[in-house]
Amino acid sequence: MAKLRVGLIGCGKIARVAHAPGLSEMKKVAITALFDMSKKAVDTIAKEFATDALICDSVEELLSSDVDSVVISTPNHTHCELALQALRAGKHVLVEKPMAASLSEAGRMIAAAKRRGLTLQVNQTLRFTPPYVAIKHAIEKGKIGTPLHIRCIRASGSTPNKGWSPGADWFMSKEARGGIIMDIGVHMADVMRWYFGDIAKLRSINQTKSGNYDVPDNSTTLFDFKNGATGVLELSWTTPAGGGLLEVYGTKGTIRMGFGSDGPEVSKASGGFKALKVPKTRDSHKCFWDAILKDEPTPVSGEVGRGALACCVAMEQSGRDNRDVKPRS
Repeated sequence: MAKLRVGLIGCGKIARVAHAPGLSEMKKVAITALFDMSKKAVDTIAKEFATDALICDSVEELLSSDVDSVVISTPNHTHCELALQALRAGKHVLVEKPMAASLSEAGRMIAAAKRRGLTLQVNQTLRFTPPYVAIKHAIEKGKIGTPLHIRCIRASGSTPNKGWSPGADWFMSKEARGGIIMDIGVHMADVMRWYFGDIAKLRSINQTKSGNYDVPDNSTTLFDFKNGATGVLELSWTTPAGGGLLEVYGTKGTIRMGFGSDGPEVSKASGGFKALKVPKTRDSHKCFWDAILKDEPTPVSGEVGRGALACCVAMEQSGRDNRDVKPRS
């Protein structure tokens, strides 16, 4: 295969600012087909990143073209059927997070990819982001001893249909599987699980404060990890000043990020903090390319995506039922 031919299903904000520019910069990748319900969204990406791409009137037309793979960047509740359609057509799939609307859908996607021998990668991007990778490496190397506690805060002053992508109201729709847990929690819970391992149980308080929405825009969750460690995840779309902090405590030290430095820091034996060395990493698109063309396992497989989704489903259920919930493995 001279070049990996990619079709974009969904040409909205994340495709425009991440997938299209990222793929267009890769020498051995070509964006050859585009589809979106919005002609304006398609035209914008075609003009900026894929002038020779086929503009398709349907998903079926895109899948019948010469694409080898697809990137699915559509509302959350559509991910499963689009991925299954692509896998049945013999296409490798990179799907946005959360990978599906339910754990049963995620299972169907994983099974379909395995039957076909195709790559299914979930875009849990923090697993590729250098500062987060640096923290993972530091924990594995024992720089803070045995992990004891992790705390993460992700807060902003507006919901994504007003700030990130104005008018994209599916972000705040229960039917579309929107809300802060599925949008931000799916990233941060995945990171916490990546660092500390499987979760024995969790307890969430979920609230809606910003408007007449049927999904949470605030969530606070306590984590009890199987290794005995604990965690707190605080999410908000109604904090005017915004902010983001990450703290990881161990028996021999602390790692933190977001406290005024440019990246993650680790505590020194003599006191104070020093910067962690941040490695160069492959991004999501490079890993997808390697998985297909070099037959390498993707670091963010369907199983990883399902694990992140399981955390979110448990957070939703805990908040709804006011009880501890064990994420389904």
